[in-house]
Amino acid sequence: MIESREDFADNWTAGETEELSEEPETTTTNSRRSFLWLQTLAFLLGLGLLIFVINRVGVQPLFDALLRIGFGFFVIVGLSGLRHFLRTIAMRAAVPAEHRRITFRQAFAARLGGEAISFLTFTGPLLGEATKVALLRKRVPLTYGVPALVVDNLLYNLSVVFFILSGACVMLAWYPLPPSVYLVLLIIAVVAALGILIAVIAAKRRVMLLTWAIDRLGELRLSPKVILKRRHHIYHLESKVYDFYKHHRTAFFVMIACNLAAHAASVIEVYLALKMLGFQPQVAQAYIIESLTKVINFAFAFVPGTIGVYEGGTEVILQKGLGFTPAAGLALALVRKAAIVVWTSIGLLVLTWRTLPNAWRRILDRSPRLQRLMDSLVLSNIAHRPARTAVSILGTGVGVLLIVFTVGLAHGVLHERGRRESNIGAEIMIRASGTVSLAGAEFKLPAAHAAELATIPGVRATTPIGQTIDKSDSGFGQRLLDGIEYDEYANLARITIREGRKLESGDEAIVDPEWKERRKANVGDTVKLFERPFKIVGVYEPPGGGRIKIPLKTMQEQEGAGNRVSAILVACTDPAQQDEVAARILERFPEDQLIFTRDLPEIYATGVPALNVFVKVVVGVAATISVLVILLAMYTTVTERTRQIGILKSLGMSNTAIAWVIEQEAIIVSVLGVVVGVLLTMLAQLIVTRVTTLTIEIEPRWVLIALAVGLLGGTIGALYPALRAARQDAVEALSYE
Repeated sequence: MIESREDFADNWTAGETEELSEEPETTTTNSRRSFLWLQTLAFLLGLGLLIFVINRVGVQPLFDALLRIGFGFFVIVGLSGLRHFLRTIAMRAAVPAEHRRITFRQAFAARLGGEAISFLTFTGPLLGEATKVALLRKRVPLTYGVPALVVDNLLYNLSVVFFILSGACVMLAWYPLPPSVYLVLLIIAVVAALGILIAVIAAKRRVMLLTWAIDRLGELRLSPKVILKRRHHIYHLESKVYDFYKHHRTAFFVMIACNLAAHAASVIEVYLALKMLGFQPQVAQAYIIESLTKVINFAFAFVPGTIGVYEGGTEVILQKGLGFTPAAGLALALVRKAAIVVWTSIGLLVLTWRTLPNAWRRILDRSPRLQRLMDSLVLSNIAHRPARTAVSILGTGVGVLLIVFTVGLAHGVLHERGRRESNIGAEIMIRASGTVSLAGAEFKLPAAHAAELATIPGVRATTPIGQTIDKSDSGFGQRLLDGIEYDEYANLARITIREGRKLESGDEAIVDPEWKERRKANVGDTVKLFERPFKIVGVYEPPGGGRIKIPLKTMQEQEGAGNRVSAILVACTDPAQQDEVAARILERFPEDQLIFTRDLPEIYATGVPALNVFVKVVVGVAATISVLVILLAMYTTVTERTRQIGILKSLGMSNTAIAWVIEQEAIIVSVLGVVVGVLLTMLAQLIVTRVTTLTIEIEPRWVLIALAVGLLGGTIGALYPALRAARQDAVEALSYE
């Protein structure tokens, strides 16, 4: 007997409810626990594999590769979103036009929500598709929504199988492969071809594959009772899938076109990512990579996020099959995974937005204590004026930002400079007596003094050096410049020219690789120093000291220093004997100022008295901002709630309790402000480090100090309004208009 579509929907829902009610609670609980353990185990194994792959490849090569992507990551995110866009068109087209009461935006949100569940859970597409059905259910009846999603996934998976088959064939035909790789690819191609063949035969003969499988398992008593009870529903579902092409031919071809376009977008994404990593890939290589990574995604869909297996598999495909470096394969996988995570996060936000109100009501119903907390006067007051609360939180956050960001910037720049100057191949730095500036702009030491120092026993090499500060060409911050005699400096610091040539004379400069990569500069370009262009003639390594180095004579002319320098670097024959060499230097030249380069990081961190004063001023300003913001907000709050305070006092609430309510509100706002301030600091750190060469260190100690300043400022700021509220006369407060 053929049921109507409405009966099918009702029976499906009723059957599902009946089965759930019949299932013992203990069985459900045990199943959930088993799935949770399996998901956790799969995730941990995948995470372990990812850590193993990263350790094998090396962190530094991977980091260098990822840096080349830069802002190109947003292109990768856009292409990943384009796939969702195309798949949404296909999913929406699968719903019959007469029942398509859903906008593209709603369908897009449902797809992102379902894909987020598929990506993060052990059950993968099963629970993900069920999530899409649930999100579409109010606008698309089950009798049309379920078949539409089945058709959408069936056509997409067939296109994936065809894509895998074609990619494997291309690789088998065009690339010389090791026997093991050749055999694996051959197996993949055969399995994919058999899958397409079975699908074609089943469609031509209208074979109900799922129903047939259920019947065979039932005969062997292997099919679960839940599935046996749904056999007739599954049969009707398969019938509708076979009828889709017959009744909706235009939608069928639209879906095919969208699926093929989605695969094309994936190939473009791989191609551009490899291009950004510095390679010259071929379109065929990108096609092969994408086709084979789909095998990984299909085979390991049960691993949450395909963590580890996707990264390791991509690395093997690129290295073993196509001859790329391991770092390239791992970087490609991580960048693409990061783009997927971005859209997964958006999908989770969609699910939260759709489910949070009902979930929150259920939580409140089940938790009387939480209900009493939400009904408390403090939280009610905060929620009553959301705009004012947000401004207060932001004001406190700005104070925290001032402290953490300013201190992080100052300490980060100093620590970075100290680390770089301690890595210049010299153990000792000699400066003129009386030199107090750490900026290195005091040219007091005769350059000829280097030759005298070279005669001391235990000294391997010496070189004069000039150091000065110039403003950054980005307009933000300053940068350290080194003036060097190249041959002497290279002998001491053991630097080499990686690209171009060494420094000679005039307005020339050499730069380190990191500066070159960040500025996207090349040998032959110019950089503006001292308000005039300097030609970049080479790239040196390893990095150390100033990132930009110019001829010492050019710097001396710029500073009007004659034959004087700011320091002389001394390298010891045996670095372990540097203390003895330093004693000899001071014995012979007692007026010299001697600094061990090993102490430079600590000197730069603690040897700037003005910085400590500046930090205290910043902390004071931040505390003042917090006090004033909370004071104004709480004072206004007390004024507006004069009558409410009168009612509370008339009901017997004590002065202390009323004052404590105001203080509690201020403390909660202060804590939220500190959280917002730390988040703003992290955002500022990301922007500044991407745009400039400055280093910002967010130190936990200063985060705690900012927390203390925010809480103390909020408490003090709310003190006067709290006392004012507590001292109000109940009769006058009740008559307040």
